Amino acid sequence: MIELTTLRYFTSAFETKTFSQAARVNDVSQPTVSAAIQKLENRLGAVLFQRSKSGLTPTPLATRLYHDTVDSVAHLASLDLRMQKEPHQLVRIHSAPDMLLEGVAAGLNALRQRSPNLMFGFTEDPKDCDLGFLSDSCVPAGHDFIPMAEEPFRVAFGRFHPLAQLPEIRLNDLRDQPLIHRPYCPNADHMELDATRSFAAEAMNDAQLLDLVAAGLGVAFVPLSHGRARDDITLRPLTGTDTGTRRVGISHRKSVFAATLADRLAKVSNL
Repeated sequence: MIELTTLRYFTSAFETKTFSQAARVNDVSQPTVSAAIQKLENRLGAVLFQRSKSGLTPTPLATRLYHDTVDSVAHLASLDLRMQKEPHQLVRIHSAPDMLLEGVAAGLNALRQRSPNLMFGFTEDPKDCDLGFLSDSCVPAGHDFIPMAEEPFRVAFGRFHPLAQLPEIRLNDLRDQPLIHRPYCPNADHMELDATRSFAAEAMNDAQLLDLVAAGLGVAFVPLSHGRARDDITLRPLTGTDTGTRRVGISHRKSVFAATLADRLAKVSNL
């Protein structure tokens, strides 16, 4: 029989894509997690993750095992707390339109595994949130900010776009390319090529924008980290032009409850 603790380490590693973050989620050392995964692989007689300097890549077996066990692991891990019938505690979250939840979803899951009474609700207005995933220029009044990453912007193409095959892009290469506008971004299209040109589309958020880019509707300027979330788009640097950077992180209300959640979330998230 496979132990619940081993499966919990496995699901955390699958979600966070690194042994180190999986260890933080479970408040144990990295060797403890890696040893448990190795033992599980030996038991199954197959590799679950391809290891590299950039992190973990799940094998097809790992994907199958994750989907077969994740609900049961979460249910059993929180059994004792559910028996105490603690009331739900609402945590209001704002995710800015230029942010993707891919970087914090595993962290939210880790928070709820630790405190099953938490219930996450999303709000469009940052002033109403307890926690915010956003750029430092968008932090609402009354919030502190935990910076997590500073990243440059890149040009996003659909995977099979002719320009996606080039190692780098120059401004002149984009003159005749349809652009997708992202007016909600603090650095919104400061790379506009011509103030008078029209856009192929105007997205409401970056998740929508990436779908449009992948479909071939146009190209867009997006943060570098967006490339992690999709295998149907390609990001390329713009040579000879300053595309700017953004600094992202987690904001939180100035309360002990919100500050504690934000600190825990920052330790296991990858913005």
